[in-house]
Amino acid sequence: MPTIRLLYASAAAVGMPYGALVDIMSHAQQRNPERQITGMLCYGSGQFLQALEGERAAVTSLYHRIAADARHAQCQLISVEEISARGFPEWSMKVVNWEDGDSARRRAMLEADTGSSTFSPLTMSAAQAGTFLRHLADLERDLAGD
Repeated sequence: MPTIRLLYASAAAVGMPYGALVDIMSHAQQRNPERQITGMLCYGSGQFLQALEGERAAVTSLYHRIAADARHAQCQLISVEEISARGFPEWSMKVVNWEDGDSARRRAMLEADTGSSTFSPLTMSAAQAGTFLRHLADLERDLAGD
């Protein structure tokens, strides 16, 4: 079975508390290893940008559950592609809160990757979203190594 990477963006449901994000992360970190799914979720400004990697049936099934989840609105599939290597192999689900961490470096990277200083994944092209998430993963790895 081929391995795929699926990218999507969505808006958080109005009034979604931070605790819901923690619940999403906890659930994903428990369930994704058994499904052999890896990925990254970036949350900020009330929007999500997520990459899911794994076997096509497992990733597609998970995406359909996510798209139907009441904690999301405006769920938009950005891209699906077969991959030869995972971009986030060490993370069952890495969650990045856009407002935390090294915001100056993140904003410079976002502007270089998307042409905007505002985190708005619902307006990103597939190329912009993919490049941004790869660079964000590299930054998170660098920060973890400090």
